[in-house]
Amino acid sequence: MTTPLARYFRIVESADTDPDGLDALRDILADNVLLLHCGEFVQGRERALAFHRRKAAKRRVIKYTWTESVQADGSITADWSETVKDLQGEEFSASGHAVATLDVDGRIAHLNLSLASASDRARLLTAKHMQVWTIPDPGERAKAMEGIYAENFTFMEPEPDNVFVGRDALNDYISVVQQKAPPVSIEVESYYKNREFVFFRWDALFPGGKTAVGWEVLHTKGDLLERVVIFSPNHEVVTENLQ
Repeated sequence: MTTPLARYFRIVESADTDPDGLDALRDILADNVLLLHCGEFVQGRERALAFHRRKAAKRRVIKYTWTESVQADGSITADWSETVKDLQGEEFSASGHAVATLDVDGRIAHLNLSLASASDRARLLTAKHMQVWTIPDPGERAKAMEGIYAENFTFMEPEPDNVFVGRDALNDYISVVQQKAPPVSIEVESYYKNREFVFFRWDALFPGGKTAVGWEVLHTKGDLLERVVIFSPNHEVVTENLQ
């Protein structure tokens, strides 16, 4: 029997030849689905469709392979990989893990695609950094942080806000953000690399329809981030509920 997760991969894969085919996601996604996609996330079926349309518009070809299993609680897990060719003809590959939780009607209510490896280093570092912010459990988050942040790295928000030094300090701050000011969605608009630096832009939506845009500079040391610096013209939208 074809699972909803397998249908998801096949629908997204077919978008390179049939963009309107993404409408079939309505049949397998719950109305209030939470989609976590390699560090980005959106809430709601229509936002999830719009998210995938934006992704498909930047790609000429995408192919998925996956190995899935159904768990005792009814959730579906999979190890997945993709090969992609963008509009300029550049090819890249990636792989990761997926977990899909279904509602009582058999639709996907929660889908988490995490990125574990990628041929594009900038994409991988950006995704791993953002994925940390989506992990609700502080212990699990601390373990994930060891694989992306240097031990004494620095996290700098726009002035006059906070500067955090070290994984533990950032872990505590993420818990506060998740409890007091969780965004509705965060999407990466673009990212670029230059030697040991990665630069990317995100767009965020908050309850009440408030929006914010930000740019982050990731300074790397080997495969770890040594410093994260954020720029945002409306960062008060992000932090206004944290006081």
